[in-house]
Amino acid sequence: MRRLSRLLALWAALTLGAAVASAPELAVASPDAKIDQQIRPCFGLLLQPNLAHGCKVRDVRPKPCPRGTIRSKGRCVVPYNNGGYAYVSREINCDYAYPGQISDTLYRLYEGDVLTLTSTNGGACVDSLNITKAISIVVRDYSPSRTRPILIAGSGQPCIKIQPGVRYVVLDGLGIEATRAGAASCIVGRATEIAMRGVTVRYDGEGSAFDVGESRIELAQSTFIGRTRQPVVKATGTIMAADVEIAATAIGAALETSGDSRLRGVRVVRLGDWTGSSRTRNSAGFIIAGMNRQQLVQIDGLYVDGFSRGIYVGGGDETTLLRPVVRDSDWAVTLENANLRVVEGELEAVDVGIYAASGIVFASNNKIMGVMRSGIYADAGGQVRAVDNRVYARPEGCRALVTGFFNGELTCRPWFEAPELYRTPRDRARLDFDSYWPAPAIAAGVTAQAPAELSGPPPAGEPVPAPQQGGAPR
Repeated sequence: MRRLSRLLALWAALTLGAAVASAPELAVASPDAKIDQQIRPCFGLLLQPNLAHGCKVRDVRPKPCPRGTIRSKGRCVVPYNNGGYAYVSREINCDYAYPGQISDTLYRLYEGDVLTLTSTNGGACVDSLNITKAISIVVRDYSPSRTRPILIAGSGQPCIKIQPGVRYVVLDGLGIEATRAGAASCIVGRATEIAMRGVTVRYDGEGSAFDVGESRIELAQSTFIGRTRQPVVKATGTIMAADVEIAATAIGAALETSGDSRLRGVRVVRLGDWTGSSRTRNSAGFIIAGMNRQQLVQIDGLYVDGFSRGIYVGGGDETTLLRPVVRDSDWAVTLENANLRVVEGELEAVDVGIYAASGIVFASNNKIMGVMRSGIYADAGGQVRAVDNRVYARPEGCRALVTGFFNGELTCRPWFEAPELYRTPRDRARLDFDSYWPAPAIAAGVTAQAPAELSGPPPAGEPVPAPQQGGAPR
């Protein structure tokens, strides 16, 4: 019995000693055990190692799918009635698009979405867009050309119709064509904001290539080519334009501004389709009228070529023409019921250079070429305040010129003293609608250079530049 008690006491002592001996190891292993205890529930999450909030993985949610679609295997698809799916993308390849596909896609996009159009093989989307929400339409791997539009409107249909109240529409790099438009205009909208950059529009119909009213309009590096009796570009609202080219058969642009507006580098040329008809005898290049009395419109570098009435300004508080160039006109600048400043202009006209029917014209440092009736003329209701203007009269001489109610001083010179550009017959062959395309500087979205100052022939020994093959005369 005593031996059994001693064995039990020895076993207890050995057990207690082993526990005391292992205590330091437990103290050292406790931090590792604690870390192991923390990360053990995170096993299997290393493919998404976002452990900023413990083991909770922060899910990066994809952009919502367009309206009428659902997400399946990471893609936005349209469910079929038989249980299948059709994929819907925010990018459309117009080489393979079915007619109306852009409209179907726009219906499913969210407010402020971006739709991308591509065309690698020259294909075009056939559609008439009805825009009811803010949208941006851009292109990829595409540049406009005369035979390669990316959007073609159906017969008698507008190209793009913007519903009133749409917050904004952005068009970037599109080539748009409507050659069977009928009475429908190409781009139509009211009470919206539209921005166009690098867009080319070809229009043949009875409306306008661009008809947007009561809106904020921004145009840059864009071209409008139209065969129509209406203005090719018709706009009302606040207008900002830079490096815009307009080719027209009758009327280039008719603008009505409702706020301070700025235009720079706008070129308006007449096409040769209806040359010699009554339509060209009554043609007008650039019209700005109907303005209110609390605004300022500044137009820098306006170029107008080939219209009977070059520039017409009617109504408004004050309009400024800086460095305008008007060529091959009957009446270069006409003013009615407005205040107009014409500074450093080069105006070529057969009848009258500057005509003030009513309102006040401030004219300074202008060259007026080739007139046979009057350099500057004022009716009973018009006033002219002129300084340092030079008039080069036709061979009939300066004595044939009249000034009407304008009694100011004018410097008149014989025709043979005019710059060589005007005394030498120029090439008047004009491109028609089917063959016209903007010069490369506009088509490539590069800022157009201002027309060179009229001067004599190049110095002896200096190479003569090759004639331009397309677009407006440079």
